[in-house]
Amino acid sequence: MTIPSLMNNYKAKRLRTQFLKTYSVVQQAFKQMEADDVSLDPSTYDRLDNPFYNIFKQYFKGVTYCNSASKACYRWQDSQGGYKNLTGKSKLAHTYFDDCQFVLSDGTLINIDNPYIPGVSRVWVMPDINGYNNPPNRLGYDLFVFEFKDGELRTMGSLETMYSDLDKYCSLTSSEALNGIACAHKAKNDTEYFKWVVKNVK
Repeated sequence: MTIPSLMNNYKAKRLRTQFLKTYSVVQQAFKQMEADDVSLDPSTYDRLDNPFYNIFKQYFKGVTYCNSASKACYRWQDSQGGYKNLTGKSKLAHTYFDDCQFVLSDGTLINIDNPYIPGVSRVWVMPDINGYNNPPNRLGYDLFVFEFKDGELRTMGSLETMYSDLDKYCSLTSSEALNGIACAHKAKNDTEYFKWVVKNVK
């Protein structure tokens, strides 16, 4: 194998390991809430006065909570930088990142969003698995979305989630602004996914 191929394979393996680790850590937090008999129903929380994430974030150890001075966090008020979709053609709205952010001890940035969808209660957990200060900051590459719905943590892209059309939301040929949001499903189930993304997403 050539040196570039070896480097790509190493990078892909590292990303997959971090993805699976992060998914497990987030899942364990939900399971611990359930064991403590804490409500897992987002509709039982007030989005403004008593949001779900204020309880959820307490189930992670050794975290750094983000503020306007946190260099490891996405300061969405700053017009520079930010996150883009899989192809890099669309910048993600800051409203996906303005609810809650904190950094795990290994540098993973956890973003939590309570998207406002009338009549629907959902929570999105969006980890940046290699941290905000490490590029490329792309949906489906190092930023992924897990959807908590009906008491279960699901990878976005599975049939029960809001964005399940992989042709539209995890494809190099899609022009959708949120292209990449469904890639968590592929990242979890396809052992070759990260090799594909490292090779094709520039």
